[in-house]
Amino acid sequence: MLAIGQNHERVASVPGFPGRPLLGVVLFAWLCAAPVAAQPGKVEPNGEEDPKTTEARTHFQNGVKLFNSKNWQGALAEFDAAYRLKQGPSSLKNIALCQKELFRYTDAIDTLKKLLDRHGAELSPNEQASVRDAMNELGALVGSIVVRATPAEARVFLDGRALERRELGQSLRLNTGEHVLVAEAPGFAKVARTIRVAGGQKDVLVEFALEPSAGFASITSEDPKAAIAIDGKALAFSSWRGPLEPGRHYVQVYRDGFRPFEQAFVVELGKTVELRALLTADASSSPKPGAPKSPEQRGWYGLVALSGIGLRNAPGGLELDQSQVTGSSFGVRAGYRIWTPVAAELLLEGGQHKVEKACDTGAEDAGRKCGTDNALNRSFTLDSYRFGPNLRIMSAGEKLRFTSVVGTGAVRHEIDLTPADKNDPDYSQAMPGGNAKGWDPYFLLEVGVQYNWSHVLLELDGLVFIDGASNAKGHDDSGKSWQPFQDTGGLLMGGIGLRGGWSEWKPK
Repeated sequence: MLAIGQNHERVASVPGFPGRPLLGVVLFAWLCAAPVAAQPGKVEPNGEEDPKTTEARTHFQNGVKLFNSKNWQGALAEFDAAYRLKQGPSSLKNIALCQKELFRYTDAIDTLKKLLDRHGAELSPNEQASVRDAMNELGALVGSIVVRATPAEARVFLDGRALERRELGQSLRLNTGEHVLVAEAPGFAKVARTIRVAGGQKDVLVEFALEPSAGFASITSEDPKAAIAIDGKALAFSSWRGPLEPGRHYVQVYRDGFRPFEQAFVVELGKTVELRALLTADASSSPKPGAPKSPEQRGWYGLVALSGIGLRNAPGGLELDQSQVTGSSFGVRAGYRIWTPVAAELLLEGGQHKVEKACDTGAEDAGRKCGTDNALNRSFTLDSYRFGPNLRIMSAGEKLRFTSVVGTGAVRHEIDLTPADKNDPDYSQAMPGGNAKGWDPYFLLEVGVQYNWSHVLLELDGLVFIDGASNAKGHDDSGKSWQPFQDTGGLLMGGIGLRGGWSEWKPK
């Protein structure tokens, strides 16, 4: 390797350009093996060298040592420090050499341009020509791209550096190799892309079209002191634009002494809702910026309902005191929350009860008493299908609230009583088997607690059904008309229900 820091002009081959004079025209030996020593500095009246010059010389010498050790980054830092203390062509020559060794060709070109602009008068015509030739040769290792991005507010990062707005759509010089571009914008999905730049490529177009991941709202008011809040969260004064989750939202624009502007609106993915808020004077209004009242929680919701339900009634002639009863129901609820405490909904639900060991009281005359081991037991199934409206009352809690439901509608019962065992000695005393069905009214009462997790609803309820059953009619095994619940006065059912679903509103 050539000696570093010597003031020799020698022709040499440069790594990356085998067998060729340095950058075509020998950009002097200083661009191959380091620059000449720094020029003498200013001398103080006492004959001593200016302290800045002494410090610059120390950095310069450190840079030479680091360069000889191939510590290009360390050498670059030292030469840069030397130039800041004492500007001269020698340090800039070394900086360009280090940048070339680090494959930072665009930076090396910029440094050489700075050398000509600031210190051209200190270079001979041949030296100036050599610098220009070197810049041309380094330019063969540089390409350029043009970056465009939509939407207009997108930010683009190139190898971790945020591009300025003015750089978008303009030619950007890059060293040959791979580069990483990242584009992002509020309410849009981030996109990352790796590009390869080859030497000599000119203005290769790189375009980003970001896909929306949210909707947008634009709220404006002519009053510069008007505060804007969405879903109870204070955001800005006078105007605001930004992304929102798709769905229903609630905007408030308020100022002391004015009647607040309040409106619900729905945001769709990728679309912008524009609202203009006009405030009118109202001395009685009192909302204060930063502390808006909680917004009304309104909107559509749906619930899936699963319940475990017991049964307290049996067809006439049967007793349930010692029986085994299992019952469940499954259904859906769909409704609209008119305002925070009140909602209206529709219920569609189906359930079944299976009863084993229901005592047949008809055999008691034969000595087979209910509640004893020799009781004559029967089994039956009861299917119920309900449809009707509900009124739901809720407390004002945004996440956790109490809820109660009152509802009424139509229920269809279908009962199937299995025949008695013909081999039983008291078969003649047993009730005949049979089936019956019919429509009747029902009444529902639920009380429980509901939890809002974002748009998800979870609910636990205790419930009671009071069903009419007088219209359930059919025939028994002997062909006679059978009304199993004629004398029961109806059916009473109770249990616990789990609900889960989705709401258009959510806690702030």
